[in-house]
Amino acid sequence: MKKAFFYDTLCGMVYRCMFAGLDECGHAQWVSITPGEESKTLQDVVIDEELQGYRFILICMDDEPAQPEIIFKVLGKAIEDFVEEVGLEIATSVRHMKRLGIKWEKSPLELDFCVFKNREGSKRKGKYSFWVEDKKDIWSTLVDIDGFNNLDDVFSFIRKYLLFFEMTTEISVLTKDLKITESLKKQVKKGDLGMFTSVQKEMDYSIDIDKEEN
Repeated sequence: MKKAFFYDTLCGMVYRCMFAGLDECGHAQWVSITPGEESKTLQDVVIDEELQGYRFILICMDDEPAQPEIIFKVLGKAIEDFVEEVGLEIATSVRHMKRLGIKWEKSPLELDFCVFKNREGSKRKGKYSFWVEDKKDIWSTLVDIDGFNNLDDVFSFIRKYLLFFEMTTEISVLTKDLKITESLKKQVKKGDLGMFTSVQKEMDYSIDIDKEEN
């Protein structure tokens, strides 16, 4: 019986599932066989939670390794609401994935980091946000986190995330390019800019960028 791993797009919870055939509409049905969780289809989880727009993303099949960018994305989703406990949350999430049997490739990542000020009236929380894109797929947003009221906190968060990500997954981030407006760059500490491979001038995202679900 085919098995696969999924994560939800709201909190990063990871599920180990078994394929249970197609429903009357021809949609694949996956039953959670996650240890410690009630066995139910992912569709039933959606109904139980009463969440609109809730969806699951495939991490990998159980007989193949996950791609490193997917692991980066899953962990990014898991830490969105844990600004103060980045390292602990990453370590906990990695242990959980390993216990479920998820394996991943360890080829290095090349990433773009975009740091920007939220526009007035934005749906984003706080004053600043950042997102991370895979250089190999510029349309793929791996991480999108808001809720920062201080630029120092943004870069402290990024530093911690990269440190614990590389340490716990053994996936290195080969290239880290920062995209930031000139006005914000002037407010960033030299040491924070120094953690990036390069710093590039970017458009003013505070004009019209709102947060979207990944």
